[in-house]
Amino acid sequence: MKKEKALFVVPILFLFFLPVYYIAPVYLAELDTIFISITIFLFAILVGFFISRQATRYGQIILKVTDFDGTMSFIYRSIGVFGEKAQGEFAEILRKHYSAIIEHGDWNFYFLQKTITLTDTNALIVKYAEPGSLNPAQNYFVSRAFVGLGEMQKIRKNLIALYQEKIPRFQWVLVIFLTLILITTVSSIPSSGAFLGSIVKAAFSTSIISVVIMLWKLNHLTFYEEMVGRSSAQDVLDIIVGDK
Repeated sequence: MKKEKALFVVPILFLFFLPVYYIAPVYLAELDTIFISITIFLFAILVGFFISRQATRYGQIILKVTDFDGTMSFIYRSIGVFGEKAQGEFAEILRKHYSAIIEHGDWNFYFLQKTITLTDTNALIVKYAEPGSLNPAQNYFVSRAFVGLGEMQKIRKNLIALYQEKIPRFQWVLVIFLTLILITTVSSIPSSGAFLGSIVKAAFSTSIISVVIMLWKLNHLTFYEEMVGRSSAQDVLDIIVGDK
């Protein structure tokens, strides 16, 4: 639903700017071309850097989430060495964890608040891992599972840190300031009655605002929200029901 709404933003912006530039006789005093060039350069460098950094952050989050979910899938498949009962109990832990993620639509639902998923997983393994009664397969699983639990705890801490790694407010002010300068600069070019000129100006203004919106969505981790969490969570649930 959010994606569908976002798709309408660009054409709406374009259709807003087009009649404004075509009908309204907007014209400011001639601006120095060097000033315009410097503004465009600063905007491109600043926004380009932020988009690159936030995209890298997004990629790191995707890898961390998939590592976490992959370890959970491994534990589910392997805990079967203790029998169907143990696997069924762990399946309930997974259903509680991932169903909430899908229900709330937030990949970070269990990472940014107190959760007992890892605690319950640890308790379940300890429950079945009685010293001296393990066969080689069970012993191997227990050692790997505890290593996995340690890694998942690190992943959770890393995800919290990555989530908080947002663009500072001052830098947002600078981006907005440069955006307003660029829009004002474009508006200073006469285009009243010139349809082609109005199209170019509207397209430029729409592009600038779209880039800022994209940066905002990257900063708040809503650009690829489906890919980050929901699809991965659904994959784990599909494994539980035997679809994968």
